[in-house]
Amino acid sequence: MGAGQSTDGASNGSPEQLSHVLAERFATKCFTPLELTHFKDNFYTRAVDQAGLRYWNEKILSDFLGIPDGVDGGAGHDSPLDPGPVIFRMVSYLGAFPFQTTLAPSVLTFEAMVKVAVLLTERYGKVLRRGRRDRIKLLFGSLADVGRKETEQKVENESSEVTDDAAASHSHVAGFAVDDPVNDEEYEDDDDDLVLSALESLDAIEVFKHDQRIDKAVYEARISVNTFRRLLMLLLVIAPLKPLEPVSRYTSHLESEHLEAVRKEADSILAAFSPEETAGGISYKSFARTISETLPYLFDPLTPLFEHLLFSENLDLSRRRANTNSSDPAPEEKASDMAPSPPSPVLLQGSFTSEILNPTVLSHLSFFLSVSSSIPNLFYSRTRLHPVFSIAAHGQSLTSFSHHVLSWQSPTLLLLRGALADDDDEKLITIGVYVPQAWKPSSSAQSSINPSDPSTLPCLFQLSPTHAVFKGNPSSSAHKPTQPITYFSTNTGIAIGCHVPPSSRNKVSKPTPEGAGSLLIDGSLETADLHISLDNRSGAFLPPVPENAFPASKTSINIYDLEIWGLVPAPEPSADQSKLDAIAIQRSRWDFEAREAERRRNVNTKIGGAADTQTARALLEMAGIIGDSGKGGGSV
Repeated sequence: MGAGQSTDGASNGSPEQLSHVLAERFATKCFTPLELTHFKDNFYTRAVDQAGLRYWNEKILSDFLGIPDGVDGGAGHDSPLDPGPVIFRMVSYLGAFPFQTTLAPSVLTFEAMVKVAVLLTERYGKVLRRGRRDRIKLLFGSLADVGRKETEQKVENESSEVTDDAAASHSHVAGFAVDDPVNDEEYEDDDDDLVLSALESLDAIEVFKHDQRIDKAVYEARISVNTFRRLLMLLLVIAPLKPLEPVSRYTSHLESEHLEAVRKEADSILAAFSPEETAGGISYKSFARTISETLPYLFDPLTPLFEHLLFSENLDLSRRRANTNSSDPAPEEKASDMAPSPPSPVLLQGSFTSEILNPTVLSHLSFFLSVSSSIPNLFYSRTRLHPVFSIAAHGQSLTSFSHHVLSWQSPTLLLLRGALADDDDEKLITIGVYVPQAWKPSSSAQSSINPSDPSTLPCLFQLSPTHAVFKGNPSSSAHKPTQPITYFSTNTGIAIGCHVPPSSRNKVSKPTPEGAGSLLIDGSLETADLHISLDNRSGAFLPPVPENAFPASKTSINIYDLEIWGLVPAPEPSADQSKLDAIAIQRSRWDFEAREAERRRNVNTKIGGAADTQTARALLEMAGIIGDSGKGGGSV
């Protein structure tokens, strides 16, 4: 990495010297030699050389990453999709790590970019003590821009009071001043945060602690709503991005309709932060809690975005070897060789096209939905969604619902969109439920919950107008027959997370709301009620985050669209056909159910008089041949 100070003398060095030595350690501990070679080629072939100092500016960074710049936001909005300055701010802050107070914003030298790549590609296991939690704090600091001038002045005042020796080692004027907020409850740390194992080995903890004490004393900065919206819009657009996939595939040729959908989804996420917070900017407390508890995978797209630093097309050895065996191909042939295959679709083809799911909503779902125990992110796990049921395609019939949904033998996603019944403007609302087990008949228990695996816990959520998540309650009794996660009957409708009292032949008991969150859908599939109780933790779901997402304890919805999507896990490498086989088996079940329903409709229950008819019907119901409404289709 070039000439630098020896590690032996680092303990007496300035923050600048320590930062340089740390960058060297990051490079050797977090990258393979091949990755480092690619990184150097990418950096030095593009760097600006000014008086011997080689660095990247904002344009070089944006061009390399393929970040859009100055694209019209559409619909007359003033703020375009222009994340370049936000990304550059983040990188300039992270490049000063871990001395952000005294060194940020940093010049993007090779050493600074090494630290940026380590932090944003999640290779920080050997660097940060608490992993993702420390990363959230760093990301907040890199985005904070409200009240910065005032905090900078306070940093200078604090710095003037230290000893001459300490002041000499902190002579750089701070560009950013953010760290732990005061009175941060569970997000407040007892010790100085972001202490590095590398710093401990360098005996540089005292220098680092002084930097952090200044940060704590002047903590006032916040993230402006405009800054965070610009980043959110970028993350929504590139959420499906895979390593080494060209970013332009998602950021080029963005139509105004798509950008408007992205903006609306970003505003729904922004609404999850407390209104009193967003009015003057987002505080660290609100940021850390909302991200940690309701958007744990929000920043995942930054990993493949910055992994582009670790691969240089100039050093594609496999292509070079291929070219040595033949004459150089034509330019157009080279371009096709370099183009990756098109991304595989998340939505599989089936009996209907979604009225709710689109690329932006799928990106939103990928920010919080855990669909796999090994790789929870929807896109990275290669999970696919197969259409199971839709009222637009299959009608508003619970018999049809039973036929399609009960036979699906894997987790499902219920999505509901409608208008608020009590709103004169008919404001749209979109809610959903992740059901980790197959739907069962009403008498079956659902007990395959593993508290340590989020993909086995149910999740009730709202996508718009305010993002909110009701996590599954691992300590609840939701697996008992009287409190199933899902329940439906042709008499009472669909119930999610409700208490279902035992029924008798002479009395049909209706499900009742239970716990912090529950959903009741009427038998005609026309209306739904979302019940919220912030004090009740005995049900299937925990209270929502944020708590202010629902002003009333009951939200009535006129249903416009209701869809059920089945989750199809990615096939194992050794069984590429397993996904297709699973779908083929599922379709054969639906065909069998259709034939059985037809046979049941032809059963002659009119054996004799009325008494004989009632007796025959009762026998058929007990055998499960006809449903409780007297129609074919099985017991529900």
